[in-house]
Parts: sequence; C-alpha cells; structure tokens
Amino acid sequence: MPKRTLYLIIVLFLTALGLMFIAQLTPYPKTPQPNIVAIPTPAVAQTALLFDEISMSTSSAKPLYSLPIIIQTGKNLVTGVQLELSYDPEIITNVSIQQGTFFLKPVVLLNNIDKENGRISYALGINPQDSGKKGEDIVATLTFKTNVLSPTATTISFLPKTLVTAEGVEQSVLKSTLPTQFIVGQNVRYTK
Repeated sequence: MPKRTLYLIIVLFLTALGLMFIAQLTPYPKTPQPNIVAIPTPAVAQTALLFDEISMSTSSAKPLYSLPIIIQTGKNLVTGVQLELSYDPEIITNVSIQQGTFFLKPVVLLNNIDKENGRISYALGINPQDSGKKGEDIVATLTFKTNVLSPTATTISFLPKTLVTAEGVEQSVLKSTLPTQFIVGQNVRYTK
C-alpha cells in the first residue's frame, strides 16, 4: 500500500474521531416537550342488570305475566342499554317488551323478538340533547303469557351481547347481570 494512501486513511480516521469528540461536547438545542394533558380515567364498570319480582294478572283466561328489568348504575352516567335476552319459547309465548321509567324520554333503537328461538333484542337510549342518568329504576318490562297449565320451571337470561353505554366511556359499563328462574302455571313462584 502506498504511503500516500496510508496517510490519507490516518487523516480521515483522525478527522472522524475529532468530529465525534466535538459532537459530544456541543449541546444540542432542546426540542420543546409537548403539553401533556391528563385524560380522566374512564369510570369503572359499575352497572348491574337484574330482574325484579314477576307479577301475574288473571283478568283473562290465560294469565298475563309482567317482569320488570332493573338497572343499578352505581356512579356510571348511563346513556343507553342493549338487552339481549333468552327464554324458552315452548313455555313462554306472546312476548312483548316496553320501556321502563329509568329514561325520561328514551329513543327505542331496536325491538326484535324472535318468538321461534326465544330471543329478545331491545335497545334504548337517551335523546342526543339529554345527559346520562344514574340510579336504580326499571329500564324495561317484559310481558308474556305461557303455554303450560301445570306449574313449570323456566328461566329468562341475559345473553353476552347485553351491554350498557355511559358518558365518557367507550366500552360497556355493564358489570353484572342476574338471570331469573321462576315457576309458571297456576301461580308464580321463584326458585332462586
């Protein structure tokens, strides 16, 4: 290797070494830090859905049953409820569902009753100009008749797609549901 090439390599190496040393000593201008805004932590899911006591009207040949669905919101400001319920269509017939007294003027978004498979899909929520609501009250009421004459045990359950929406929270705030089991026929008896 010629001496000239060797000197050139040594000079380039020393120049690079010097530049790295100078770079370490030279302070860089600090980049401004973005303003960090604390985002409030969403409320923990605190809402429960459960069935109240069933009542029976005997004003017609076949008794008409009424089953309120209760909402308990905890601290959640609830804006909507989607009920997905299942029942035995061999026992329970003539099913209907109506809004309860929890929301003052709710908008019913969905009201489907699959009488063949025993499935109810019912959703309601607040008007866009209204605020969320908390407390304990009746969110909806099921009414139905039965196909049985002798006392028969049956269950109405919440399905996994049941959900509750609340202000400031993207996911469902539904914490728990509780199915109901009762005996229909001559008189209603709970079997909890």
